[in-house]
Amino acid sequence: MQHKGLSFIKIISVLLIVISVVSGCGKRQAADVSVSVSDDTSGNPAAQGLSASDTAVYISHDEEKGTIRLLNPGNNRIYEVNYDRLTEFYDRFGKVSVIELFDMGSIVDVDISVHSKTVTKLQQSPDAFIRRDVENYNVNANRGVLSCDGENFRINVETPVFKSGNRLKPADISDGDTITVMGMNQDVYSILITSGDGHVRLSGTEYFIGGWVQIGRDIIKPVSQEMIIDVPEGSYDMVVTYSGRGGTKHIDVERGKEITVDISDLKGELVKYGTLVFTILPASAEPKVKIDGEEIDYLEPQELEYGVYRIEVEAKGYLPIRENISVGQEMANIQIELTKMDEDTETSRDSSSSAPSASGNGISSNRPMSSSSTSSSSSSSSSSSGSGSIPTTTKGRLYIDSPEGAEVYYDGSYKGVVPTGFSKTPGTHVITLRKDGYRTKTYTVTFDDSADDETYSFTELTEE
Repeated sequence: MQHKGLSFIKIISVLLIVISVVSGCGKRQAADVSVSVSDDTSGNPAAQGLSASDTAVYISHDEEKGTIRLLNPGNNRIYEVNYDRLTEFYDRFGKVSVIELFDMGSIVDVDISVHSKTVTKLQQSPDAFIRRDVENYNVNANRGVLSCDGENFRINVETPVFKSGNRLKPADISDGDTITVMGMNQDVYSILITSGDGHVRLSGTEYFIGGWVQIGRDIIKPVSQEMIIDVPEGSYDMVVTYSGRGGTKHIDVERGKEITVDISDLKGELVKYGTLVFTILPASAEPKVKIDGEEIDYLEPQELEYGVYRIEVEAKGYLPIRENISVGQEMANIQIELTKMDEDTETSRDSSSSAPSASGNGISSNRPMSSSSTSSSSSSSSSSSGSGSIPTTTKGRLYIDSPEGAEVYYDGSYKGVVPTGFSKTPGTHVITLRKDGYRTKTYTVTFDDSADDETYSFTELTEE
């Protein structure tokens, strides 16, 4: 709402209030942008273009609404600001980045236009400290002290703690947890519980910018320069692809350790192809197999450029399979075992929780893979492993009915192809929609404790 007749002096006063929220420790705080600062300045040319610069904690963003959720480290309150196509994003080294690569809990420097409350620039703060994978620590929020390896930092009982996408408090940190601490000077702004995680740093990424990196079943991200990915400890096949080029590397991730993987040698000079050989059981099922929507003769080997593809397998009387597979090796044997459909499972045909998986050497799926057993149709209450929240109780089901044909990732775990449905759990979650040839979209949704089913219809994806 605009207020006519607001003087230029009042505009300046509001700006000064916004940018002068400073604690006794002298740290720069995030502005409480809920203050109405979008008053009419059309009669005061000198007031147009005023901006506030602050430091905050990044929580999430909503691409559809064009909003970013930030947390004010001074009062631990979450607020929203707008962003648009003119907003600039940078990593902590000043390199151009994208909003999808900002992790929950990151400390950011933000420039906000006072007139429109729109972010003009968002950068991962180069002045913030990051203490990764701390095991030797002591938390005393009541006294306001967090000791890390003998060094004391200031916290309070409301200092935000994040685990698997959920916001907690310092009292929720358990003995034996590994934590990552981020802040400014001696003040802690956010704490991440990272038990069991290691870190994969990619180098030699120049050729693959705009492509994809997939690690194991659940992690798929756009490639950026010198990127670091938090990965649960274990052994993985990492697939990197871009425009038919790329390949696979085997990596071993250890808890609390960082490994650097040079992917420059995957570039190659020619487009690479992988040959897929299918084995589908039972042989009497007579299935139809599609890759990226085109039906193929699965009895014949299929040659595909290195990249990410959608495979669909349907047979009368059996549950359908809709998977995302990455081709990054010269030869792969895809084994698929179909599950008989009954009355209980028929209603969940498109649910990823009831669909079996494909597996093969050199082919990785974004869901748990099984080449020797069928999936249970009653598994809707189980949770997928990945970077998302780990629910203890499911509350109804979430159905997504558009955009049709898009791949759905729920907190980083593959859930199927739209239209699809799966179990929902209380809390805040991230839904990612991906489709070859289209821009990937990410949405943040929050569910209460209601057991009611919910249906979401998202806007169509934009062609690249």
